[in-house]
Amino acid sequence: MQKRLIILLFALIGFQAFAQPQAGPRGERPPMPNAELFTERMTKELNLNAATSKKVHDAFLNNIKKMDKVFASKAEEKDKRAALDENKKEFQKSMKSILSTAQYTQFLKLEAERPGPPPPPNGERPPRPR
Repeated sequence: MQKRLIILLFALIGFQAFAQPQAGPRGERPPMPNAELFTERMTKELNLNAATSKKVHDAFLNNIKKMDKVFASKAEEKDKRAALDENKKEFQKSMKSILSTAQYTQFLKLEAERPGPPPPPNGERPPRPR
């Protein structure tokens, strides 16, 4: 009886060691590390001063919060895509107002070079493999 109890105890400890925390929905992740990395990169690449860097940081945080709201909404994929496109335009407009003309041109160039996920065919999700 004691052997079974000890084996059961070790089995429970072993299973718990392999357990991984569940990833929460997109809206629960903190945007700060991404904002810090983005601001640091833009400060370095565009030679931003402290005041401009702070404005870029705030604009990026605002952008991430709006994106999280879109992802958390129950809207259809097509509506989400339209909202994300509109959000991107607003973010670029805010960056244009913050940066100088030369810095904004360099910003657009950096954004174009950034790799992204491949677009889904016909704007729809690909079918799940069965």
